[in-house]
Amino acid sequence: MTVRSRIIGVLLGSAAILPWLHQPAFSEPVLSGPVMNSAVVQRERVIPLHGSAAAGSQVSIEIAGVSLSTRADQSGAWQAELPAMAPGGPYKLSIRDSSGTSTYENILVGDVILCSGQSNMEFPVYRTLNPDRVIAEANNPNLRLMTIPQVTSITPLEMLPEGAIWENTTPKTVRDFSAVCYLSGADLQEHRGVPVGLIDASWGGSQIESWLSAADLEKVGGFSAQLHQLSLYARDKHAAMMAYGEEWERWWRAAYEDGATWTGSGEGAGWKPAPAEMADWQTYEDRDMKGHLGRVWFSKSFTLSKTQARKAGALSLGLFDDTDATWINGRFLGSTSSWTDNRTYEVPASFLKAGKNTIIVNVRNTYGPGGMMGPADVVSLQLDSGETLPLGADWSYKVISEDKAGGPQPPWESVSGHTTIHNAMTAPLAGYPMGGAIWYQGESDTDRGGQYQALLTQLIARWRQDFGAELAVVVVQLPGYGALPDKAGPSGWSDVREAERRVALKDSLTGLAVTIDAGDRTDIHPPNKQLVAERVTEVFNVLDGSENGFADGIAPSIATRRQGTITMEMPTDGFKIIGSDRPIAFQTCDTSGSCEWAEAKLNGKTITITIPANMEPVEVRYCWGDAPLCNLFSAKDVPVAPFSLAVD
Repeated sequence: MTVRSRIIGVLLGSAAILPWLHQPAFSEPVLSGPVMNSAVVQRERVIPLHGSAAAGSQVSIEIAGVSLSTRADQSGAWQAELPAMAPGGPYKLSIRDSSGTSTYENILVGDVILCSGQSNMEFPVYRTLNPDRVIAEANNPNLRLMTIPQVTSITPLEMLPEGAIWENTTPKTVRDFSAVCYLSGADLQEHRGVPVGLIDASWGGSQIESWLSAADLEKVGGFSAQLHQLSLYARDKHAAMMAYGEEWERWWRAAYEDGATWTGSGEGAGWKPAPAEMADWQTYEDRDMKGHLGRVWFSKSFTLSKTQARKAGALSLGLFDDTDATWINGRFLGSTSSWTDNRTYEVPASFLKAGKNTIIVNVRNTYGPGGMMGPADVVSLQLDSGETLPLGADWSYKVISEDKAGGPQPPWESVSGHTTIHNAMTAPLAGYPMGGAIWYQGESDTDRGGQYQALLTQLIARWRQDFGAELAVVVVQLPGYGALPDKAGPSGWSDVREAERRVALKDSLTGLAVTIDAGDRTDIHPPNKQLVAERVTEVFNVLDGSENGFADGIAPSIATRRQGTITMEMPTDGFKIIGSDRPIAFQTCDTSGSCEWAEAKLNGKTITITIPANMEPVEVRYCWGDAPLCNLFSAKDVPVAPFSLAVD
């Protein structure tokens, strides 16, 4: 499976929740949005309230000695604004209309922090280091938690997903909560001495494009095709899926030489019988499948009578890990990216035929277990006549030796989609003032790091539009994971790290938590979230002026060539060189993109690099690679940020 969350729930546009403006009147007034029992509202900011009441009635609101009055319109909708308040609480919020009074208890005024990203943000407290102690000590009445359920939508929603509630911090509520979010929030609450409310909106494996709105992607540019597909999907799902299938087939023909496998019989050279028990393909008794990551074809043939072939139906295939593209008799049925969603595809009668019918499935998996997971007893064709044909036995498979990146993904998916997670999980929070946000993501974008700076810049702009113009944002720079760099050269992980660094560098309200030393090259989910949270908290403290330091990471800003050397001035001195008498992990690159390792020396604040022979450098890099070994640290044991600089 890819690096994705354990739970995937999809709420598509056809199941959209009605916004609060169209709710019917209730027997007593009702609040909508994040202000509810045990909520934290942002200190020193006006707080919008909205909800439903008796149509046309006066609505009276009271909290902390403040009284407000407004009137519901003829549909029962009402709006009001709480004035800015100092930190405090707990308070009771009462709302009264002609039909009765509603009361919301235990409300605090403090700082609201949004925590968002993919699996390393979703990573729960119970999996971090020393979880028993962390969980046992989690009793803080001034720290509140909200987890946004994982749902998607083709269009922006106004209502929070069902189950999004504020909870007090207890060992029970903390256990499954985001570790980075909780540990950072607990540190901030202790440091600031005010209530803190944490909102975890994260989804493992999600790419950044899924967290942006359609308007955001339009502004960044380059996403017109995906936005067009989303628009078509909202109007006609079948037409959108067929158009996607055509796109996928065109890509395959251009990328691979084995032709249109989906039109074949699933027999002949390279095809092998699949094991009777559907399971991870790496467990097959086949040397070609041991440790295999990439693509595999699966096929199954079955026979229909003339009567059966005249019926439409639904093809149930169970689970795949991770992404499938499925055809029957050469006709595209659909594609899904998920390892927790059972596949069921509608089959028009025109796709079936009397006699032999063949199902072909292309499965792609890039991390961990993969393949056709079944179970076999759910794999079947259910005809509209009510007849069910079991299809769980006698499958075949064919290994694809090379996995070529760049294949199309349907934009209406969850983690690999565009706008879908934003629409359901963060769009409903718009207008709820916040004091800060933490973003820990990028692992799913390391194959296209060139886009990442523009996308992250726009994401932060979206958040400031939705949650407040002065929103402080801390970006967790990706830690080390993957191959040790034995040669100087490119790295997708480094491309994302550099994009994150540059976003922070250009924005005085955005900071960078450097965590290159917090990774594990064999585990994409390193458990030391305490170190990550410590760095996040330090950056927040620098951003708000309560501590001195470097909010955007410690790195030089200029690289200057002087004959056979390149010099760089660090913003401070007092560095530690670990495990050597000189800093390592520097490389220089020329205009062709060819890079070589370069020797470096540190003298106070000055780093001097010796240019390799026959090299005309235009770029110098430090700590570059998926999982680089880097040995330059500050006096506070914070690593110098991985960086790339043009050579002047």
